[in-house]
Amino acid sequence: MPTTIRDLLEEPTLGLELLVDGDLDREIRWVHVTELADASPYLVGDEFVLTAGVWRGRRSSAEGFVRALRSRDVAGIGYGLLVGDPGVPPAVVRACRENGVPLLVVPLTTPFVAISQWFVERLSADREGALRATLTLTSDLISAAENSSAAAALSSVARILRRSTGRDVWIADAVGRPLAHAGVTPDAAVRERAAAAAAGGRAVVDGWAVEPVGTRASPDAVIAVATADEDDLEVRSRIDAARPVVSLVLARERAVKESERRLAGEVVSLVLGRQVEAAAARMASYGLDPSSALLPLVCAVTHREHALESAERWLDGSRTNGVLALRGDELMLVVDGRTLRDPSAAVAAAASLARSVGAVAVGTGSVADGVEGLRRSLVQARQACELGRRRGGGAVVSHELTGSHALLLALQDQDVLDAFRESLLAPLEEYDASSGGALVETVRTFLETGGRWQETADLLHVHVNTLRNRLERVESLTGRRLDSTPDRVDLWLALQAASAGTTGQR
Repeated sequence: MPTTIRDLLEEPTLGLELLVDGDLDREIRWVHVTELADASPYLVGDEFVLTAGVWRGRRSSAEGFVRALRSRDVAGIGYGLLVGDPGVPPAVVRACRENGVPLLVVPLTTPFVAISQWFVERLSADREGALRATLTLTSDLISAAENSSAAAALSSVARILRRSTGRDVWIADAVGRPLAHAGVTPDAAVRERAAAAAAGGRAVVDGWAVEPVGTRASPDAVIAVATADEDDLEVRSRIDAARPVVSLVLARERAVKESERRLAGEVVSLVLGRQVEAAAARMASYGLDPSSALLPLVCAVTHREHALESAERWLDGSRTNGVLALRGDELMLVVDGRTLRDPSAAVAAAASLARSVGAVAVGTGSVADGVEGLRRSLVQARQACELGRRRGGGAVVSHELTGSHALLLALQDQDVLDAFRESLLAPLEEYDASSGGALVETVRTFLETGGRWQETADLLHVHVNTLRNRLERVESLTGRRLDSTPDRVDLWLALQAASAGTTGQR
């Protein structure tokens, strides 16, 4: 607690008496003794100045002495009586009253050193108390960090801060989403504004002192304490003590999450890599029965980290066991599918997920009866997601809407598909590049029309004879006959592999 003029007056061992009233609750920075007519060069402000009026014998005026002290904004003046003094000179009293400086009488029985010693002892006791309080606070905060879960640790930190400051406290992530609180918390709009302001350093927003945790360029979280004073040093010091603890808790949680995410990603990789037994062994740790119904969902996302965190919250909120993995811009989930066998239920779950993560699109696969059939279902979900991308607007697409040929292509190895495509289309592409022809476009259009000559010619804006010449060239270069159904299928699949880029293979 700061020492004030009132504290001096209320200390019975000093015996001080008030002559000129003023701001008695003014904090005293230091006790300074002077007999200089102008002591202002040696003062910084808020001092309690002790004098016995020796300067009066040097023909200095009381008005000049007090005005000089007032210019340095002293807290007050203590006038010490000497033997034979009838009291404080009226000129000193008048000068203090006119300049608004509190004036106290120091009796003969109280030496100046007694006042200085009393002040220093009180200051030391206050600082020792503050240090002890800081040590206790730090110890409590460190103990809070030892909680096994981040949520419990942050809640403990918030409660300790509230107990220490007597103010409401909340902790949020870098965009204002709540992590913990003690007491009243503001609405989401205030938290978001506070988090945005804290990204630039310390700030006061709507009655909350907020500070970032982590780097200013990329804060991990914010701590907020209710205060109306932007320069509340006590609140600031308490927040400063809590910041490294909150940072430690969040770093520990991040390390655990990254480890869990890496293991989850390996589960999906094992499934796609046909390592069924290894994938089944890992699934139990995510509450999934590898022999039971499993539903894959695939989201196309733009903000990877935000989407992953949102999906984790969605999974917790839906009370569904599942495993999450990020692969490129695809967020993959495998969840317990026992209650989602109905396609409408799966689509409803996917729609809820899409809203939570802000997905570009979501695709659902069929419910797999165990891990053995999960790879096929995952490929279905990825194909459905790709179709959703083309539709845009956060589309949710069921695997039932995807073509069977697309699924067939997606299930193949990429090298095999590339070799198949090149064996049929490379000669046509080379011919088109060298002669400016349009053999690839011609055969594609011919197959899309179902082999109807006149319709194909009309779409290509050529004569039927020109079309016949082009198709004969296609047959010559590929060794395939366009009146043969198997050969037509080969050409069609090669064209589809080329245009789709085999989306969903890996």
